Amino acid sequence: MDWKLWDRIAETHPLIHQLTNVVTVNDCANITLACGASPVMADAPEEAAEMAAASDAVVINIGTLRQDQLDAMARAGESANKHGVPVVLDPVGAGATRLRLEAVDRLLKRVKFSVIRGNSSEIGTLCGRRSGRGVDANLDDLDSLLPSIRNLAKELQTVIAVSGPVDYVTDGKQEAYVENGTPLLTRVTGTGCMLTAVVGCCLGAGIDPFRSAILSLAAVGIAGEKAKASLSEGEGIGTFRIRFFDEMSRMNGETLEQAGKVKLLEKSV
Repeated sequence: MDWKLWDRIAETHPLIHQLTNVVTVNDCANITLACGASPVMADAPEEAAEMAAASDAVVINIGTLRQDQLDAMARAGESANKHGVPVVLDPVGAGATRLRLEAVDRLLKRVKFSVIRGNSSEIGTLCGRRSGRGVDANLDDLDSLLPSIRNLAKELQTVIAVSGPVDYVTDGKQEAYVENGTPLLTRVTGTGCMLTAVVGCCLGAGIDPFRSAILSLAAVGIAGEKAKASLSEGEGIGTFRIRFFDEMSRMNGETLEQAGKVKLLEKSV
């Protein structure tokens, strides 16, 4: 694994167009800046396609979905495809409501995604096993779902990244497991949304989708580990959140190489 690829983000300073969750839009913008990229949050249907064409990557996150925003997402995704701009999808709470199911189906039919990043219940829904009550990763038997995830990655010609206690990444032909992280990350709103934004930063820097997913999962996990380790007695989630951003702003290829816990299985399926 070439961990130095991460440093391309700060070197190239890519523009990342994000149509994302209103709950976490500020955090997604800030994590993008922390990585060394530049965020733009333009979700009006009237400008989404034009902005996507001018960007280096597009992030689509259905966390707080509206019909007009869905229209903007489809337009941005189609424009990105037309102009060779990579797109990442975060199917937040995909199994929670019919609206979300239909939205993901519409997007998958209209847009080619370089990476799809979600938790186990969200990705399980995409594989036909509907579950979830929002953003909770409550699908316990991930191992039984792996063949379906690999097949979906092949069918969609995309990279699928499943975040959890141990993260899983596959493009249908090769796969990886990432073991970095801390449970404290699940106690801060929007860390999943931020993770998807980080994937967008890697894609925007010209890193291939498979390695973009691995680097992002490892970076966020390592930042969480370091933020947790820095806490003193009496310091809690608020301090952890701030220090997580600090650690992401200090992230580099050397740190990833030293602390990354990744198992790569080349040509495994």
